[in-house]
Amino acid sequence: MRMQSSDWGDRRHPCRWMAETGEAGFWVPDRSEIVTQFFTRYLFFSLAVIYFSTLEGVPPVLFSIEQLLVALGVYFFLNSGFFHQALRGVTLLKIRSAMSADLLIVTLCVIHDPNPIPPSALAFLMVLLGNGMRYGMRLFTEVLGGVFLGMAISFALRYRLGGFEVSAGDVFFGVFWVTLALYAYILMGRIEGQRRQLDYRSRFDALTGLLNRHGLLAAADSIFDKTNTSIPATVLFADLNQFKAVNDRYGHGAGDRVLAEFAQIFSESADMGVCGRWGGDEFVAILPLREAAAVHQIFERIEVRTAAWSHSNGLPMAVSLGVSHAPRDGHDLVTLLSVADIHLYQSKSQQSETAAAPPNYRTLIDEPEAS
Repeated sequence: MRMQSSDWGDRRHPCRWMAETGEAGFWVPDRSEIVTQFFTRYLFFSLAVIYFSTLEGVPPVLFSIEQLLVALGVYFFLNSGFFHQALRGVTLLKIRSAMSADLLIVTLCVIHDPNPIPPSALAFLMVLLGNGMRYGMRLFTEVLGGVFLGMAISFALRYRLGGFEVSAGDVFFGVFWVTLALYAYILMGRIEGQRRQLDYRSRFDALTGLLNRHGLLAAADSIFDKTNTSIPATVLFADLNQFKAVNDRYGHGAGDRVLAEFAQIFSESADMGVCGRWGGDEFVAILPLREAAAVHQIFERIEVRTAAWSHSNGLPMAVSLGVSHAPRDGHDLVTLLSVADIHLYQSKSQQSETAAAPPNYRTLIDEPEAS
């Protein structure tokens, strides 16, 4: 199945960030984090079974002890199903379903806890921290609201139907719990901000604002799906000519200015592409499959804008360009760049032979195979 053009937007988020629209999304935990999270659920399930099974009797608020254990058993099977689904891929629906099951079973346990100050209410904090701190602030806010609702319902039913009375210990426990939850929310907000900042720095080039090599490889992994090796794509490779001479003659400040300006020209010219700085004065764009005429127009647009900027600013800036096509030339970014690099050096050779004449794009652009 071909990737639609809408899937080729600016992939500014990392491979572990699942974006929905704009900045809205959630962090996707890796396999080890998923395993840890669900085994923690199994641990608290086991503790709940042991805790309620060893009690001589539970006040019949809603369920008997036997019915509560049945509810715990249902939760066990639901949790196992969610575990299996999470290993196959994490989505918002799966996350919310598992969190809802957590909130429901903890609410039932707190309602039926026979102790005046129920220790089972501490499990609400585990639901909050175990879910909210893993997926980002959006889901943290959702689970925080769910936890407050669960606490309110469970204690209201305890006082209403279970015969419990409000004590000073209950008040202290409630104030302590709310304070701890709000502190965790504030702390999570700061951690999330630092996490986003570190993620941005690891994925983006500070000078040009484009993806760096690490970010390009991550974006390429999501484009060239390993389960589908026939995704059509076009890869453009650009290399600034004599960039070292610019640094040596005009200084590194001028060189940085050239790089930043060319990055803007390159990214704006490669419409609907994932653009990045591969390293030094090398730039890469990954586009949906383009015909030879379309690639020629992109190359010409880059060349014209580059020459115009160089003329108006008095700084030398020229570029050699190469192209490759997937799946004909390869199924991963590194292989495709190797092919594009060959075409790029053909471009440099032709520029040397023609003594600064514009490159003959048609000799550098191989017609992609019809798909």
